[in-house]
Amino acid sequence: MRIFIAEDEPLAAQKLQFFLQKLGEKNKNITIFDNGTALVEALKIMATPDLLFLDIQMPGLTGIEVLKQWQKQDQKLRNADLKVIITSAYDQYAVDGFNFGVTDYLLKPYTLERLRQAMAKVRPEPVINIRVEGRNVPIRIIDIVSLAAKKDYTEFTLTDGQKLMTANTLVGFEQQLPDMLFTRIQRSCLVGLRHVKNYSAAVVSLTTGEELAIGRTYRESFRQAIKAIK
Repeated sequence: MRIFIAEDEPLAAQKLQFFLQKLGEKNKNITIFDNGTALVEALKIMATPDLLFLDIQMPGLTGIEVLKQWQKQDQKLRNADLKVIITSAYDQYAVDGFNFGVTDYLLKPYTLERLRQAMAKVRPEPVINIRVEGRNVPIRIIDIVSLAAKKDYTEFTLTDGQKLMTANTLVGFEQQLPDMLFTRIQRSCLVGLRHVKNYSAAVVSLTTGEELAIGRTYRESFRQAIKAIK
């Protein structure tokens, strides 16, 4: 998903970008603008993004002025299939925003969970397709608890306890999954960080009830990964 962020406060823009990465968005697909004028010019000449996060109070053009141009003045912006989520520290602009057809209104400071709810309105939950016993099986990424290498196969453990075996390597799947949501705990095992119930220096307990050993060489990287997701 191609995402534009219009936010004149650098820390707020960085926080949103970081949260989006946690939700599986790729950093290379996110572009940040620090004023409304630059945003509108970019929308005129660049490929239309799938989603725009729009701050209200910005230099140049305010968020409301950007929306006015998008809907009334500029033919390209008006016809663009662009989803907009407003981000603001002030709730008095909510009615104006929804009158322009925005998808959601995030009141700062918002949580990762609140952002996840907003993102669910503009995209389906991301899935990964695997081949199981000759048939294609789509799996929601959020439902993957762990992946374990079994020679040339990979075993998926899902939130309902189901285990699925597919003929592909762990490395292949690791490259497809968001690196901020999964991490290795052993050379042959990846865990979904959202499904970590608790952990010690050497053992991780998952929401399925399984307990897995954390390899010595992976303990520090696991600690950093779990710290980032919280």
